[in-house]
Amino acid sequence: MPNDVDLLPQAVPGAVLRTRDRREARILRIDAATGTIHGEVQMHGACAWRSDGRFLDAPFGAAGPLDLMPAATGAPAPTRHGSLAEALASGEGKPFCCD
Repeated sequence: MPNDVDLLPQAVPGAVLRTRDRREARILRIDAATGTIHGEVQMHGACAWRSDGRFLDAPFGAAGPLDLMPAATGAPAPTRHGSLAEALASGEGKPFCCD
């Protein structure tokens, strides 16, 4: 995640954001003077983050699973689906590598 992301506008008390490993993080309070976001992560407990979403207690400030991610904007990416019946009917041969 780039360091130029500012999550303070999205991180209002009561808001629910996601961590890098997709767990819910409920924002409890913001310390604007230090740029720190405080909240609770599902199945982890109390956590604190820098204004760019990096977990405050991360070793060496490295990216990790407890980093906050910005809220998704726009439409979700389309899901791709395949059909085994269509692949077999296409006449291109067997769809498996060992057949």
